[in-house]
Amino acid sequence: MQSQRKRSFHRFTLLSHAATGRLRRRERPAQPRITPEEARRQAEIEHELLLARDIQQGLLLEAVPHLPGWEIHAISLPARDLGGDLYDFLPLGEGRHGIMIGDVSGKGLPAALRMAVARTVFRYAARRGATPGPTLADVNRGIIADIPQGMITMLYAVLDLRHGTVQVANAGHHYPLLLNGRVSELELSGLPLGVDGDADYEEICADIEPGATVMMYTDGVVEATNSSGEYFGYERLERLLIESATLKPRALVARLLHELRAWSDAGQDDDITVVAVRRRFERLADELYSVLRDVLGDDRAGQAWGTLPRPDDHEGADAWTEALPEIVKAVQSRFGRGLARELNAQIRLTLEEYRS
Repeated sequence: MQSQRKRSFHRFTLLSHAATGRLRRRERPAQPRITPEEARRQAEIEHELLLARDIQQGLLLEAVPHLPGWEIHAISLPARDLGGDLYDFLPLGEGRHGIMIGDVSGKGLPAALRMAVARTVFRYAARRGATPGPTLADVNRGIIADIPQGMITMLYAVLDLRHGTVQVANAGHHYPLLLNGRVSELELSGLPLGVDGDADYEEICADIEPGATVMMYTDGVVEATNSSGEYFGYERLERLLIESATLKPRALVARLLHELRAWSDAGQDDDITVVAVRRRFERLADELYSVLRDVLGDDRAGQAWGTLPRPDDHEGADAWTEALPEIVKAVQSRFGRGLARELNAQIRLTLEEYRS
């Protein structure tokens, strides 16, 4: 574990002096001219920060797993070159999978350093296989030992793939949301990590019905501000999610980000991270109808479903694959080529999932 932590520190610490120098230059009054050496050094700093950002984003993207019967989308958008938000996925065996999202205090390179260490500490603790509460207590002790000046909020959920349940513990983070036709908060409080070494963390368990989604997010979502300094807020988030109840994770997150960008006309002030996990329907026809709603919208999907040249609802992936060209042709004639192409791509992806 110590070697892992050292590597995480080393990866980002190499850039700390360069980034500090860049910030100091920004604080000084503008100089009338810079020397060629200063220009070269500044270009090196920018290149190094871009490299660090790519490394950080690569670590996050690599973590997103493929889970049969489930659909996952995750995204993290730092407010600066480097961010302090994190998420992670971890196989735990016996049909269980860990999902974590966290928010490190601060921004930029210092937060990125703490993020790297927090991820290492979390992975070490979670691999012991304990339930979420004891795992967060273990992570908390590690954070206090390794990041004495850092405070981190973290949400840890263990997904039972076979039974469709999620067990959650919370260390000062925003409540996870369960979307199943309505929006419900899985209310569970706890101290942020790094505050009290003796803190305990309670757990709750919730059922995820087929078609339902669990969404986790960091405070950059609800604290996004407009030019008047007004927060996007939880009420707007809830209304948006109710309006988007039928969307699958990728489309759901895309719509949320679109609304946040439209709201934050003054620019992004904080890191934004969202993780959405949806349980697929067991029956293929039900899942394909959800794809149709995702692409066409509720009203048009409802109108089209009964008239499409589709197999019986009990048929499997092969029958739907054979019927797909006629389905796409019918959609194109009614709704246009663009939506037909999107539907074709989404249905093919779904059919592959149900074959695997």
